Amino acid sequence: MGRRSDGCAADLVGGTTDQLLRLLRVAVLGRVAAMKPAAGWDTVTDLTALAELAPDAMAAFTTLVSSTASTDARAQIAAHPACADYAEQFVADVSVLTDEQRAALTAALGPGSFDFVQALWVDDFGGRVTQAWRQLFGIEPVDLADPAPIALWPAIEAFLVAVAQLHELDPLTTELVRLRGARAHDCRLCKSLRSVRAVDGGADEATFDAIDRFEDSDFTERQKVALRLADALIWEPAAYPTGLADQVRAAFSPAETVELVLDVMRNAANKIAVALRADEAHVSEGVEYYDVDDDGQLVYGLTPAG
Repeated sequence: MGRRSDGCAADLVGGTTDQLLRLLRVAVLGRVAAMKPAAGWDTVTDLTALAELAPDAMAAFTTLVSSTASTDARAQIAAHPACADYAEQFVADVSVLTDEQRAALTAALGPGSFDFVQALWVDDFGGRVTQAWRQLFGIEPVDLADPAPIALWPAIEAFLVAVAQLHELDPLTTELVRLRGARAHDCRLCKSLRSVRAVDGGADEATFDAIDRFEDSDFTERQKVALRLADALIWEPAAYPTGLADQVRAAFSPAETVELVLDVMRNAANKIAVALRADEAHVSEGVEYYDVDDDGQLVYGLTPAG
């Protein structure tokens, strides 16, 4: 079996703070002094102002979290022990989900397994992002009284494209955050990819190797804060390490922060592929260079300018 933690999956995905903390907390930063926020933070006081920072991406996010995906996933978790076991591991650490757990899910749901995993991802990361809005902006979520059924995979793809079209962040910071998530979730495809823009900007394999020990690296403090936020979203979503929110507000504008948070969720769509063992790399050795075109689509097989 994979790595396990306290708490049942039904409660976890619904998410009380204490249960999420027991499951996902792995490290706590030391106390840091409060920092002066970057300009613009005092103007983002509600969800409307937050959505204006990235209208298309936030609209796509809202479509996902206001759908019936979460209730659909929770109903299957309650009905099938195999779904509960699978969901618990998916949320805690998808990288150690076992073939036995995958087989049990397929036995329980058959062709419906893919729909379940999509819905589980929406419920999982929708909750993590909602926690980010609360902890970084002080914005509480709005209760959705009447969730709507949607065609889930097209809605997920629309979200991924909309987030990929955000460009508040520089290419290197975006790539460092992406690779941090790729390694956390052990996505074979994601780990094999390198942003051609980041490489053309001067990054190399030594740069990317340093991600695993970023606190002791030569990365800028801004880059380190971005990686700390990625770690918090992945491992400590319910209660960020002391001082992290102040660090984020000092290092990034509100629009950059929204992009960072949504980037982590976009990258974490690799959890769907990893969970279904559909994350095989395109190359058998070495790395593959990619870019994102103006339409938010990934373009593979590129060559760096240098």
